[in-house]
Amino acid sequence: MEHANITFLIVTLMVVHLVIGLPLFVVLAIGSLSLILVTGAYSLSSLGTTLFASLDSWALLAMPLFILAGEVISRGRIAKDLIGLGEALVGWIRGGLGMATIFGCFFFAGTSGSSSADTATIGKIMIPALKKKGYDPSYAASLAASGGILGVIVPPSLIFIIYGVATGTSVGDLFVAGIVPGFLVALGLCIANYFVCRFGVWGASERNAFSGNGALRALWQARYGFGAPVVILGGIYGGIFTPTEAAAVAVAYVFVIELLVVREVRFSELADIFTSASRTTGILAPIIAFSILFAEVLAILRVPEAIVQSFTSYDVSFIGSVALIVVMLLVIGCLLEPIAAILVVMPILLPIGMQLGFDPVHFGVFVVTTLSVGFITPPVGINLFAAAAVSGEPFMRIATRALPAFLALIMICFVIALSPSLILWFQ
Repeated sequence: MEHANITFLIVTLMVVHLVIGLPLFVVLAIGSLSLILVTGAYSLSSLGTTLFASLDSWALLAMPLFILAGEVISRGRIAKDLIGLGEALVGWIRGGLGMATIFGCFFFAGTSGSSSADTATIGKIMIPALKKKGYDPSYAASLAASGGILGVIVPPSLIFIIYGVATGTSVGDLFVAGIVPGFLVALGLCIANYFVCRFGVWGASERNAFSGNGALRALWQARYGFGAPVVILGGIYGGIFTPTEAAAVAVAYVFVIELLVVREVRFSELADIFTSASRTTGILAPIIAFSILFAEVLAILRVPEAIVQSFTSYDVSFIGSVALIVVMLLVIGCLLEPIAAILVVMPILLPIGMQLGFDPVHFGVFVVTTLSVGFITPPVGINLFAAAAVSGEPFMRIATRALPAFLALIMICFVIALSPSLILWFQ
């Protein structure tokens, strides 16, 4: 049997294992070892070295640090102040509280780097408030779930870090490139919410009077929340520190603010904070290690090269090629967590993107945004699970209510793919 057929069979079995609920790192480990044993493409003697080297990365050290910073912020006052700012800015529009939920996610994303943390933190505060205003409970949960997607697009983003490590792309450039797409995603989700509240039955048509003084007060209250992204991006592009060092500075910043300045987090909570952040990191680390091993085995078997040749053999326009990539990423995003998807598919997709003329930074933003739609699509839908956990609403009902957000996100993915100047404005 040819290597291509063997690879297809093993990948199919991996998908089956995912569907029946086997842990992702186990699926990747079994798939990698199966390919190695059947094809003989890789030396088992170097297996341990490869797995260790995949995690022995200075850039990757930023991941647990940003996770820790997000954990501190989610328990403190910064998140509440950022939500208050969102409500002050858009609360006067029809469906304004729903928009405030999305903008709360947007502002919180600038400090957390995680979609599930974004969903859970904002959802705990906003879902009860949305229900009191007359929003359908499942739709309220879907707003938190879809808004949480901003956690992996607005810098600092954990997935941008993973993409940068996997492809050798500047993490700092990816961070800056994510600012405009993040705003576009927030705007698109707000527009979708407006139409639901204007013509649908899930939302509520509430609106408050706009107050300039109230907006200025909310902006002042949220000043500490803006400090973290300013420090991170300003430090990186000011040449003061690297993205990894910026993550350490961000951790120090949020600890000082929450423990000593606003005193919303108590010292007695530190053990639980470190334990929770360590647990999250411990879940991601083996996934990353085995994903990189799987990608290396595929590269040795020349699978990415064969797929690129097959892809480029079709006589389709640039827009047609982008549409094919979007469909492919949507399917992958339904089955794989985006961090794992980045590590598994980028050896295949990046050459295709380069062949189509994408800049690596532009392509990374496009791929991450499209994969992030998987956060609100079954069966994986991590944000749907997080929203269900904090709201008590059924998983599939939340997924159904997220359909307007899904359609808005698809359109934004095409806008991002076809507008490189919006992404690469800083170059």
